[in-house]
Amino acid sequence: MRTILSIVIKELEKQIDSSQNLIKKVQASGLPRIQIEIVAELAFLRIFIAWENFLEDSFTKYLVGAESPSGYSPQRFVNPPNMQIASKLIAAHREYAKWNSASEVIARSEIYFRHGEPYKNVLHGVIKDINDMNTIRNRIAHRSTISEKKFNEHVRKEFGHGKRGMSPGRFLLTQKNIMQPTTFLDYYVDVIKAASSMLVP
Repeated sequence: MRTILSIVIKELEKQIDSSQNLIKKVQASGLPRIQIEIVAELAFLRIFIAWENFLEDSFTKYLVGAESPSGYSPQRFVNPPNMQIASKLIAAHREYAKWNSASEVIARSEIYFRHGEPYKNVLHGVIKDINDMNTIRNRIAHRSTISEKKFNEHVRKEFGHGKRGMSPGRFLLTQKNIMQPTTFLDYYVDVIKAASSMLVP
């Protein structure tokens, strides 16, 4: 089972690396800024979806007894015999389980794993960043008034004021702050990489 979780972490890293490389190539291509921002939005969506897939795959595989590359395996309260049954158990009579909400994953982990580990402590530590990423994800995927309002609130929170014409793509490619010369996108990627390495050590 150990090699299965190795594949899970490697797949996340692959999706992140390919998405970041795409942005770099587009930035070097001389395309108009708005087109680069659109690519950044699509790359971010791909990264966030890869993160959701990572959470689902690692959670489900841990539930059937898989180990991380280091040999870690959480203590389970249930022992489903295979992945299919484990997935149905996690979905709990719904069509599918949601993985974009850190708080929902934490609550789910407390049901199936002793002390909710490894998800509870790790996700508590990055819950603000995951929520912020989900706000950006929703603004890209859903052009609703609610998603727009929440995104604009996030922008004001980060900069101390609103910014006219700030799209998700432009925000993601903006430097986070003067003291931290990295873009919001790269910052979020670092958060995902750090969290995933602790969830699957």
